[in-house]
This record gives sequence, structure tokens and C-alpha cells, in this order.
Amino acid sequence: MEFPKVTVIIPLWAVGERFFNNLEQFRKIDYPDFEVFVVSDREVELPSGPFRLILTGKERTGPAEKRDAALREAHGEILAFIDDDAYPRSDWIKKAVRHFSNPLIAGVGGPGVTPSEDSISARAGGAVYESFFGSGPLRYRFRPLGSVREVDDYPAYNLFFRKEFLIKVGGWGTTFYGGEDTKVCLEIVKADGKIVYDPDVVVCHHRRPLFREHLRQVANVGRHRGYFVKKYAETSRRLIYFIPSLLSIGYIFFCALSFVYSSVRTIFLLCNGILLVLFFLSAPSKNPLVRGLASLGILFHHLTYGIYFLKGLFTRELER
Repeated sequence: MEFPKVTVIIPLWAVGERFFNNLEQFRKIDYPDFEVFVVSDREVELPSGPFRLILTGKERTGPAEKRDAALREAHGEILAFIDDDAYPRSDWIKKAVRHFSNPLIAGVGGPGVTPSEDSISARAGGAVYESFFGSGPLRYRFRPLGSVREVDDYPAYNLFFRKEFLIKVGGWGTTFYGGEDTKVCLEIVKADGKIVYDPDVVVCHHRRPLFREHLRQVANVGRHRGYFVKKYAETSRRLIYFIPSLLSIGYIFFCALSFVYSSVRTIFLLCNGILLVLFFLSAPSKNPLVRGLASLGILFHHLTYGIYFLKGLFTRELER
């Protein structure tokens, strides 16, 4: 196996104990030639090791802008992107790099699993994403499911790109914060690059706790996806992204009717009970508290996403 140099790029937003604990995990990576760039808008004292601080020279930048700042400084021919609230498995780079022996492969993505050390509410947030009713056919992004397959849209919390290909498409080239990965993946695919998903390329990705922080993140994602239906229709104008909005409209309509007609109220409450039981059973956790929170979380997750998707759909211009 060949070992091309790899530059790991971490756009830094939240500086705290968890970030530095995550950073320590990079010392365990089993790969002979890699560097780690932490990109920040302000000075941060990093520990010794393969870590290097890249300053943007700006006051407030998004993750895509930070990644582009590192792109200009990176020495690796392969770029590994990971978020500041995630850390890799020790074989992370090796598992991804093997795909780049195929010159047609421009990118590799893998699942971001919920760490066992996360709080109950954060693990419940992770269970929402990992359940069938939470993410449907996209749950492979949050659990190691299936086999290697080609994809055209993948989250940036665990994403590798061939440097020359990323430069070819102009880097990330956006200020979007919540969907910047959709834009760059589409540019790669349009340039005839292939992106593959590998369930063995694993990172641990800390989740936003239910309910407030989780739903705030979901709202941002939904708003961007709704806006992208117009801007990046090739990968965003798909039925799966419209379903939560259709369900939300129906849910709100019948909820309103239930206050008027007692018969509708009975059916509405019964359907809610059945849904919550199904959500509870589908949550991938042995902890009943996590499953209970996740069952409610799935309901509010889709309602929030659906409403903000519609908001994004009718937004004229969205910069972040």
C-alpha cells in the first residue's frame, strides 16, 4: 500500500475542553505521513505534535472559508476534513486512502457515529439521526451500514478529497454554513470526479443534545436544503427532502382540526401514540431513557426540518 501525505483540516469554532480531548485522539492515528491543521479566526495554543494553527486573518468565518484558508497551506495530496466536535478512529486515514489508488476517485466519506461518552440528551440526539424513522435511507451517514457505494452528496464532518481535484473546482468557494458540503460535492461530481462512501472510514461525532440545540441545528440544515432546491437542484430536488414538509403540513392541519372535532382529536391522539411507539422501538439504543427522548426527538426533528425547509424554499437569497 502506498502512503501519500495527508493533511487533516479542522475548522475551529468552539474552543473548550472537549475540543482538546478530541485533538488528543489524533495522536493515535496509525498512518506514517500526516499533518493536522486547525483553522481559527483567533489565536489558540495547540499542544505539541503534528498540529499547526492556521489563522484566517478575519473576525468571523464559516467552516468552508476556514477549509479554503488551509487548502492554500496544505502539503498533503489528500485532504481529510473533520469537524472540531469529532475525532477519528485510529485506522481512519488508512481506510480512506486505499480508495485513492483508483485515479477516478476524487472523494471518500464515512459515517460519524455518536460517541459512548456523550450525555444522555446528546446520545438521544444521535439516536434520532441513526434510526430508520429519523434519517430513513440516509442513516448510513450516522452508522456504519452497507458496503462501499458511490454518492454525490456527503457531510463534511468526515470527508476526504484529492487536493488537485478540490483545487480544480475552486475549493469550497462559499460562505454557506450548513450545506457547504452539498455545494462542493456537486462541483466535484460535475467535474467527473467520483465520491464513494465506505462504512469502515469512521469518526466519532459528538451530537447536539435534545431538544433546543439539536432542533436549532436541524432548522439550519432544513433551511439550507430548501434553498438548495433552487440553487443546487441536481442533488437537492429529491423527494426525500420534501417528505418532512409534506408530513408537517398534514400534522399541523390535523392538530388544528383536533381542537374543533372530538372524533378527529381521538384519531389524532391515537396516531401520535402509535408513532411514538414505533419511534421508540426504532431508536438504536439499549438505554430506555435515550429511546424515550429519541422518540419525541424524531417527531420534533421532522416538524422543525419540514417547516424550515419551506422557509428556505421561499428565501430569495441565503448567504450563510
